[in-house]
This record gives sequence, C-alpha cells and structure tokens, in this order.
Amino acid sequence: VSAVLVGTASLTLPAYAATATGTMAVSTSVLMSCTISAGAMTFASYDPTAAADNDATATITSTCTTGGAAVITMGQGNRAQTGSTDAIPLRAMFNGDEGAPEDLDYHLYSDSAGGTVWGNTEGTGKAITADGTAQNFTAYGRIPKNQTVGAGSFSDSVAVTLTY
Repeated sequence: VSAVLVGTASLTLPAYAATATGTMAVSTSVLMSCTISAGAMTFASYDPTAAADNDATATITSTCTTGGAAVITMGQGNRAQTGSTDAIPLRAMFNGDEGAPEDLDYHLYSDSAGGTVWGNTEGTGKAITADGTAQNFTAYGRIPKNQTVGAGSFSDSVAVTLTY
C-alpha cells in the first residue's frame, strides 16, 4: 500500500504558496471605413412633345464607421457637354444606335428634382455623418422637356464617389 501511495503522490500537483499579478495593456485604433453602392436611375420613356419634364430617382447607399464624416460626389458622366465643370456638370445621355449620334441633356440633384445640382466637388456633393448603419440617399434626375431628339435608346454612366 505504501508503494501505491508514494506512486500517486508523485502525480499530484505541487502546492503554491503565493501569487503575483500584472496588467496587460490591450489597444487598437478604429479606422474610418466606408462602402458605397449606387442603384440605377431609369427614366420613363421620354416624349419630346410632352409639356412636363421627365423625372426619376435612384438610391445611393453608404455604410461608414460611426461618427465619420464623408462626402458623396457625382462625376460629369461619359458625355459631358461643352462648358461642363465638376462644380456645374452639364450631363447628357448618348444615343449611338442609329444615324448620327445624339445627346439628351439631363441633370442630377441632391435634394429634389430641379433643386441643388449634385456635382463632383466637396461644395456640390452630399455631406454625410455616418452612424455605422447603411444610410440611403436619393439622387433626383430630370430630363428637361422640349428637347429635339430622334427615337432611340439613350444612356450614360456617372461615377459616384465617397470621400472620407
């Protein structure tokens, strides 16, 4: 029996008489980070003889780190007209399907159709304060009435940029 007790005694953990503690510092920094997506803006068919402008909307969705500030800007498009600038874009959709190419002017706004032009500068962009969730913003579009164009399909592409 004493041989068994000696054998099991060697398997037990040693007894500790004292303890000491320390502190481990843990830290990081949270970087500003954002994502953005832009939905398509699809106008109803344009009638050059209609008495009213043709309006449409699209949704821009951004998600940024809580509390961060950012600006959403929109480029001049692929068919900017003569005199167009980043601050005052003169955008047009292009029809290259039939005969001579044609342009159909349109405008983008940040607050309402016919309101504040949405441009490609900090002053003409849409300033946002992030709350950490997906935030939706509406882009308002307008094709002015009474433009002389032929029948066909018109399109353009506009860069949407989030600067933070």
